[in-house]
Order: sequence, then structure tokens, then C-alpha cells
Amino acid sequence: MSGGFAFDSDVTVTRIVSTLEYGAIFVGETPAGESVRVRYLGRAELPIVGDTFAVKGQWATFTDKFHRVHRQVETKVMKRRAVLGDLLGPFLQRVPNVGPQRAERLIQRYGHTLAETLADPARMNEVAGVLEPGKPALAARIAAKMFAVMVEKSAADQIKLVEAEFLVLLEKIGLREPRVAHRLWRFCAGADAFDRLKHNPYLAAHLTAWNVADRVGKLLLRDANAGSDLDRHPSRLMGALASAYRDLLTEGHSATTETALREMLAQRGVDADLALAHSEQIGNLRHCGDLIRVPGAGWIEDEVARMLRDIEATPTSVFQPTVAELDKLIDDGELACNLQLRYEQPNALRKLVCLPLGVLQGGAGTGKTTVMKILAYVWERMGGNVVFGALAGKAALQLSRGASTSEEPRLAHTLARLICMLEQQATYEEDPQQTRRPEVEFNNKTLLVIDEAGMMDTPTFYQLLKLLPKGVRILLAGDDGQLFPVAFGKIFHDLVEEGSRVASLTTVQRQAKDSLIPLVAGEIRKGITPQLPVWQGEDKGVFQIDSDALARLRRSDDFMLIAARRNTVSEWNDTEAAKHRNEHSPTRRLGLTTVAVGDPIIVTQNRYKHGLFNGLLGIVCSIDDERAQVHFDGEKEPRYLPQEAEVDVELAYAITCHKAQGSSASTVVLIADDGGLVTREWLYTGITRGRELVLLNFANHEKLGEAVARRSNRVTGFRL
Repeated sequence: MSGGFAFDSDVTVTRIVSTLEYGAIFVGETPAGESVRVRYLGRAELPIVGDTFAVKGQWATFTDKFHRVHRQVETKVMKRRAVLGDLLGPFLQRVPNVGPQRAERLIQRYGHTLAETLADPARMNEVAGVLEPGKPALAARIAAKMFAVMVEKSAADQIKLVEAEFLVLLEKIGLREPRVAHRLWRFCAGADAFDRLKHNPYLAAHLTAWNVADRVGKLLLRDANAGSDLDRHPSRLMGALASAYRDLLTEGHSATTETALREMLAQRGVDADLALAHSEQIGNLRHCGDLIRVPGAGWIEDEVARMLRDIEATPTSVFQPTVAELDKLIDDGELACNLQLRYEQPNALRKLVCLPLGVLQGGAGTGKTTVMKILAYVWERMGGNVVFGALAGKAALQLSRGASTSEEPRLAHTLARLICMLEQQATYEEDPQQTRRPEVEFNNKTLLVIDEAGMMDTPTFYQLLKLLPKGVRILLAGDDGQLFPVAFGKIFHDLVEEGSRVASLTTVQRQAKDSLIPLVAGEIRKGITPQLPVWQGEDKGVFQIDSDALARLRRSDDFMLIAARRNTVSEWNDTEAAKHRNEHSPTRRLGLTTVAVGDPIIVTQNRYKHGLFNGLLGIVCSIDDERAQVHFDGEKEPRYLPQEAEVDVELAYAITCHKAQGSSASTVVLIADDGGLVTREWLYTGITRGRELVLLNFANHEKLGEAVARRSNRVTGFRL
């Protein structure tokens, strides 16, 4: 090697080539975007992907095993730079009227001493001068608000200051992702948050992608375990397993094969034998036959199975009619509801009346609502009461309309709302004097009918079951041809596959004159590729639409755009949001999303106590300094979005098909822009979201055929 020109620049590590006994070789990027290879000969630093170092050294050359000559920087001294503002910036912008520019001024002026600055009220005027140098009155108001948020007398409010200090420490170790930092804070919140994180350095593996979690974990391990083999550290082994389990849950699986799990660990650069052996040793490896179950998810599935067995083992408290009496009740129900049961419907109804846990399976247009409506009539005449529920607000609204008669209106509720009612009922039973009586009463004569049950995830079903009083009966109605739920599990599908509790409807009874959507969906469900005409402006039916026509399509009030790829969803949301607002539009930052009045949004996490669930759609109605008001699907009035739920909201000009489940729109557009994600179930689910018009954007007819032939799959450990 020979000497060369001096090198003096910051370098952000992008790839570790090798670790040496003294130092490391890595590839990085300069602030100008140039790639550089660095050979570090020292012990003070252990480079990790994502680190930024101030590097001073000499250019040198080396020859690889293929006899090619390369340049690299050789250095013995480099200093890791702490990132500045990546986490504090978004945190400051959550304070009313502190936007990106004002946050940047504070960060540039105070850097990592900002938290202690904001802890000192005596410096309020100084901070005001930094916020808005030319507008002292406005600056004083903003600064007062900021100090009020950050420094309050109560211990509860003091936590804001602790959060700022926590973010400073994360920035100092090199973490740059605000969403990851916020989630870490939610898990560790408290005066000792950073100490708790150091004791669980791979906590981020439960929350974000492995490359980020591994970098954070190694940064924390490096400080506490100088000189140890970080790659084989037990915390990293368990972190890699947690990351693999997280990916499985993200895809909806609650179990996997050992072979598949080993492959996932290998992809994370972890010794699978060591990781599995250590997990087995500490009792954290759950087996189910040939499958390995995801911890936590497996426990929830077992609890659901136990509670369902209890339901089936509990004797009924309603009058049990003879066969002749039941037939008479069914006849009376048809007359009262002005409906006629046909094909498989009468037998399905007779079977379901007798089951403590029943499953009504049927495709679009097969008459499930008719069966549920007459079943409700019969159950009430047997001395029971019926409660209707559905996952989404619009689905609950449609169920209310379909299950009601002029004489007997029946109100259906979202599952999130039913969970709140059950909690309210439990509180009322404990202290009737202090609690308002719940709207709906569940007792040992209640039949709970859940429509669109194929979209109900296992955690939601668990939350519901654990609150039900003894003796409640359950009917799950749905369509196993649709996609699996958004969150993990597929209990409805598993029960349909098992078969003993199922009454099936297969004949499409909704005629073409009403809608072509069920007929086209039915063809796809059977694996038949439909011949679709090109859309020429029709307002009803199912058509193909090319990209040019799609670009010109005008969005109506009752409109849903579903895309296969998340990147397409993000691009569409950004473009449409920009179209619908200007520089004067009032906006509010919700987590990582900025919304304006009129924006459609979607909830991304279940928050049962607030009546919110993953996939709930709404429209932003108003924005003020403190909160955003949202009109959610299926709800009569707008309501304020709880501040703690603001991080779980995204724009919804476009959504994924999984997020669309349980909702519907008059016009639905499907952008099938990824072959691997577009399956028969994806198509079927997307098409059945439309009530009047469905437009499919495919590259060509062959791609449509390939999608119809491709099937979705999900692995669970649920057994009943």
C-alpha cells in the first residue's frame, strides 16, 4: 500500500465488509453522496450500519483476490457523530404552532441541550427570540405554550420533559427513525426509560424492521459489552427471533415451520441453531405438531379455543322448539319479514338455531342477510334477544338495514363499540348507582351475530369473548373466499375448514339486473377468469380501466381506491393530498401524517376503549390547535380523535386491500400493480367492496388470469 491524499469528511456506514481484531473495514457514504471504503485500525469504535463518523485518514490502495486494485481510506482515529434533530424535530412539531422551520431554529441553537433548556422557565424569553426573532408577541405566545407543555408542576405532565431527554439519548446513539423512537418511548415511558431500554437492547425488534432494530441493539450492546462478540450475544439471538415473529404476525401468521423460521433467522445474519437452542433453553419455543407458534399469539389462540369450548359446553336458556314448532316459527318469520327462504337457506337456518357456536358461510349475493334476519325473528320468538355486530361502521350500517323490518328495527354495532358496551355492562353490574346503564344487554339468552366474520382478527375476537357473560350464543357469518383479517389469525376460515359447525350457502340469488358485481366475484371465487369490457364511462358494473383513463378519473364522495403495493398507496396519497389543499389549508400532524380538512384517513391500530379499530375509515371535518375532528364510517356524528391515537392514523385516498376489508363504497378502483400480492382472494375481496361500480387496472388480460390462479395462504396454530 502507498500513501495518498488526505481524507477529511463525515462518512455514514452503509455496509460492514469485515470486522478485524483491531478495527473494521466498511463502506460508507459522504454528505456529497460519494461512496467510500474505510479501513479503521483502532479499538475505540465498533462501526454499525447507520453510524456516522468524522473520518480523517490517508488514501491508500489494496489489491483483492481477483487482482483488481481499489482505493480506500486508512484511519486510526474516527469520531462517531450524534445525529441532531431527526427525533427532536418531529417531537417539537407536536407542540401547537411549532412547525418544521421553528423546530429547526431551536435544534440548531440548542442542539442536545434543548431538553434542559426547556426545563428552565427563566429562559422562556430567550427561547421566544429563537422561535420568531421578528415577531416578539407571537413568539412569546408560542414559547409560553411550549413551556406549558414541557414543564408542568404535576408529575404526570413532567413526563414530557423526560420524553425529550429520552429522544436526545436515542439521537446520541445514532437512532434516526422518529416512529421507532416514539414506539420505544411508549414501551419504556418513565423516568428510567433509557435504563430499561439498555436492559432490553433489542426491544426495537418487536417494533420495526430488523436492519433498524439490529443497529439500535448493537449500539446499546456495544456500550455495555465492550469487546464481546455482539453477533452471538443472547440478546441479539432473541432479538432476531422476535423480529422473525414480528414479520410472521405482520403477514397474519401465528405459526410457521421450523425450516421457514431457520431461513428467516439466516436472512438476519443469525446462527439459527444457536437462536433456537437458546429459545428452547429458556422455555420460549412453542411447538404445535410440525409447527412453531409465535409466542403471545399462540396463547391468545388457545384462550379463544378454550372460551369457545366453554360456550359449547353451557346449556341453553331459551325455549327449544320441536321440529314442527321450529318449522312453524320459520314460516312465520318469512311472512313477517316479507322474505322467502330458498335453496340451502331453510336447512342452514334449522342447523344454526340449534348450535351454540354456528358458522354461516356464503359468497357475495347468496342470501346470508336473509338467513340472519329470519334467524333473529325465530330466536326472539324462542325467548331470546339478538345483538348484531360487524367489524366496520359501514358494514354495521348495512347489516342494520338488512336485518330490520318496519315493525322491528335492529341496530348493529361495530365490534369495537360492542367491546366498549360489554365493559360498560361489567362496570354497571358492579355499581349500578354510579354507572349509566349500557345500551345493549348481554345475558344467557343472547344470540350474538357477527357479520363479515372472516375479517375479524384473533385479538379482536379474544377481546370480545373474554367479556361475554356465560350462556351467550354466537353466530359467525362471512365469506371464506375473501382475504384473511388485517391482524393475525383466521379463526372464521379455520372453523369453515373444520366444517362441523358450518351451514353453507352456494347459490347466488342476487340477480344480474341488480348488480353484476356478485356474478363476476363468484366467477373469480371459483377460479374462472372473467371477460371484462373496457370502461367507457358507465356508472354500474365491473370493467377494466387503463392507466390513462385512471389518471383522468374524478373522485366522487363515495369512492375507494385499493392498490396492491404500499408504495403505490403512499404515492397516491401524497399526490391527492397535495391536490386537495393549499398553503392556507389548516393542517395537523398526526404521527408521521399531516392531514387537512376533507382528507380521508384510516386507523392503523385497534384502540377498543376509544371505539377505534384497525381499518376504520373516516373524513377529517375540522382542525384546531389541540385536536382533529373526524367523521368515521357508520357513525352519526363526528368526534374528536383522541390525542394518544393520533400516531395510529394514515391518509386514505388510497388503501391496501387488507385495510379495505369490512368497508365498502359505491365506486371501487383496484390497481393490481404487483403480481405477487394480487391473488384470487385479493381480487375477490376488492371487487366485493364495490356496491355499484368496480374498475380493475391490470397490465393485460393474462395478468388478470395469473392473479385468479394465485392463492393466498396463512398459517395458524388455532385448533377447535
